[in-house]
Amino acid sequence: MGKEALIRPSMNQRILIVEDEAPMCELLMSFFSQKGYKVSSAQNGEEAVAKLEEQDYALVITDIKLPGMSGLELLARIRVDWSDLAVIIMTAFSSISSAVEAMKLGAEDYIGKPFQLDELAITVEKGLERRSLRREVRELRAEVSARYNFSNIVGRSKPMQQLFEVIRRIAARRDASALIIGSTGTGKELVARAIHYNSERRGAPFVPINCSAIPETLLESELFGHQKGAFTGAHENRRGLIEEAQGGTVFLDEINTLSQNLQVKLLRVLQERIVRRVGGRENIPIDIRLVSASNQDLEEAVKRGEFRQDLFYRLNVVPVRLPDLRDRREDIPLLVHHFLEKFAQQHGEPPRRFSNEAMRILMTHVWPGNVRELENAVEHALTMGSSEVLTPEDLPSSITAPERDIVEESVLDNASLADVEKRYILRVLERMDGHQIKTAQILGIDRRTLYRRLRQYGKATGPDEEDLEPDELKQSDVQASASTY
Repeated sequence: MGKEALIRPSMNQRILIVEDEAPMCELLMSFFSQKGYKVSSAQNGEEAVAKLEEQDYALVITDIKLPGMSGLELLARIRVDWSDLAVIIMTAFSSISSAVEAMKLGAEDYIGKPFQLDELAITVEKGLERRSLRREVRELRAEVSARYNFSNIVGRSKPMQQLFEVIRRIAARRDASALIIGSTGTGKELVARAIHYNSERRGAPFVPINCSAIPETLLESELFGHQKGAFTGAHENRRGLIEEAQGGTVFLDEINTLSQNLQVKLLRVLQERIVRRVGGRENIPIDIRLVSASNQDLEEAVKRGEFRQDLFYRLNVVPVRLPDLRDRREDIPLLVHHFLEKFAQQHGEPPRRFSNEAMRILMTHVWPGNVRELENAVEHALTMGSSEVLTPEDLPSSITAPERDIVEESVLDNASLADVEKRYILRVLERMDGHQIKTAQILGIDRRTLYRRLRQYGKATGPDEEDLEPDELKQSDVQASASTY
């Protein structure tokens, strides 16, 4: 493959050539114009600055020796006023030391005179690619930061407002460790990312690690790295994920699954702020914030001897407890709207909505899977539903079939206390497959009282109350009095 094959045309990329020798300047302008670039030129540094102030450029090619303002002085000015601009320095071989100085000042690359035009073209193309990558990284970081700001953790309920305040306080302290406790699906990693992207560490990596997803034999190497030959298969030195997060945040999810051996090593990292790779002897300084999470109560694990108390205190500098979705039901409509908008944007379609009956189901479901389960239910409904208004038939059966939260359902309906009692009695009867004796035992009433209630509700079956055998009633009463509710 020749050099020409490596060069990709970059249409609409604007280049400024700064060269005081007219023949060389004209040659370069002609060459890069034929390559599809938009090319301008300047005879000296002052003229180049004037052109940069008038027009946006992607790259500058400048000779290091210019009349008046030198190439290095021009480079320094560009780094201050146009930091996104790529600069390539042309230099004679006798001034390579100056070219090295230019690289230290922020030049993209340099090329020694005399050079082949195709060689310069490749250098320009690579410089533009690196510039493009830098812009993409900046845009992605800005997008990620926006995605994990507080406005994307949805909730207006009191528990969520308290959570936002805790996140703000943790983010404001650069090194404070945090322990996030919450059930599966409550958004522990989302909170960890919010802490990172709202702190001064946002420009450094966020490294999430699920401790339960990696076998213990591999987890130590993943966390701390290893030296070549430390174990079978260690063919090269490798940095661990804690080192990779230098300056940023390490998020250890399901930290309760960490073995006692790794707990000891993690404690040393937090106490001494150093890492020692597996098989290594060097102590490597680290600068990280550690955020950990667990779906179990670590204090109870400490009492059972399953988790080190000293490590727990190191992790639990600031505890963050995430509420279950059932404990903040007033946020469900907000979350549903958020997910409807999110999926509509992803698929390029207009937002849809749920019917009142479908929303009632969403409001009264117990949500054992929390916000993650709600998001999946909304996506399922959008996939299965074909109309603008989504109905209960569009929801997954796991949402529509289970029992509803009677209290929440009754509050939505403004039900009276008598109606709440009726709903509860009928719900227990249904769970007991219509077995009245078992139902009465669970309710803590005798069968005669249950029968009267069922007759009042128009649900009575079997013999009338006065036709029940006394022995049967007596036995039922004894069983009922022995039960607890």
